[in-house]
Amino acid sequence: MILAAGAMPPAPPGGTILIFRLMLNIRATREARSTASEAERVSLTATIRADMGVLRAAAERGRLRRLLRQSISLTHVHVLTVLRTAGALPVGELAKALDVSVASATGIISRMEQRGLVERSRRTDDRRVVTVSIAAGGAAALEQLEGRSREHFLALLDRLTLPELRTLRTAFASLRAAHEAQMAEYGDRRDRT
Repeated sequence: MILAAGAMPPAPPGGTILIFRLMLNIRATREARSTASEAERVSLTATIRADMGVLRAAAERGRLRRLLRQSISLTHVHVLTVLRTAGALPVGELAKALDVSVASATGIISRMEQRGLVERSRRTDDRRVVTVSIAAGGAAALEQLEGRSREHFLALLDRLTLPELRTLRTAFASLRAAHEAQMAEYGDRRDRT
């Protein structure tokens, strides 16, 4: 059968119904596949979160034991971590980052300074502003805490086969890319009040 340009071939009897049924069947198959994929995604995510929770809890227990041996409080570790990330900060900014009053921050800083964990200094351009920075003792305490964590993580990696290490590297690259995309889209939500 030869058709003129732009002409449609005649529909077979019931052809429109047949095409419609095929389209519905394809859509139902896609939806079933999508539902199955979503169910697998939920299951995998829950398993990964549970596994990460076990690893995080074990790491935290070890960290707490090390803190107790060093007689460093979690608050002190928090202060040291904030200062390492942000650099030297005025007391008011540090208090805001810790979500405490300036008076409370001053007390924390005083105790930490007595133990050689932080140092206070006055700004040259405005002597009223007191800046807090990590002292050598604080840097050493953080390094000791994190050094043990690194050693433990390296010991875990040593137990993995080469294919497992490749899979883990790929997974972490994907996770890092997702993190960067999330940060680009939403920023750090922790900074919002």
